[in-house]
Amino acid sequence: MTETHTRLLAEIFACIFFGYSIVNSLIFFQRGRRPENYSSKKIGDFVRSPRYGQTVWLSGVVGVIGFAVASWMLVATVLQMLHGG
Repeated sequence: MTETHTRLLAEIFACIFFGYSIVNSLIFFQRGRRPENYSSKKIGDFVRSPRYGQTVWLSGVVGVIGFAVASWMLVATVLQMLHGG
């Protein structure tokens, strides 16, 4: 496997994982609006904590930035492969 193919595979995985991070942040943000639905006291207290919203937003922002960078690198690698570089 050449270096370009290895980089392409790594960038595809990065896009998948950062996209997964974005989706998880959106799901946790939505579920965090209803802390009364949690039967476990530990999880309910965690969702009600003042830092829960900040943590979800921070992980979402990291996911968006990571996805943007990984997808840009993926496009650049594909273009490089198509032009025989």
